[in-house]
Amino acid sequence: MASQLLEIEKNYLCDDLEEYSCAIAVVITAEGRYYEEAEFNDVFEKESVYGAIIERAKLQNATAIITINTARYQDVAGELASYWWGKLATEKRPKALRLTISGPGVEPVGLNLPFAVENSKVIFGPQTEFEPSIVNLLPGWP
Repeated sequence: MASQLLEIEKNYLCDDLEEYSCAIAVVITAEGRYYEEAEFNDVFEKESVYGAIIERAKLQNATAIITINTARYQDVAGELASYWWGKLATEKRPKALRLTISGPGVEPVGLNLPFAVENSKVIFGPQTEFEPSIVNLLPGWP
């Protein structure tokens, strides 16, 4: 399912180019799944929006949440204390579609699909494999 969601977002990216931005959560429950968009303009709104998604997921006894976000990225070598909201954009780090999977009893994992928009075309870089991930955009979620 995660790979299908990533393919959908890749298609949206190719259609929207520079205007493209995504922040979605797919909540998985024993009864099925549901989709939520997360719209925010700063770190405070992000925490509030994802906090509300987490609360609704907990009420539904969710077993996992898949998130897909447009993000800037860099390889992390252990140290996160120097990070601040907008740092990677200020440093003009590459963009990627970032997909994460987390939940109770699930070790959080994530992958990146780097991309750039050049001459009205989307250029995709090599997709990373799923690897252990810090999913700190989901407050109160395991």
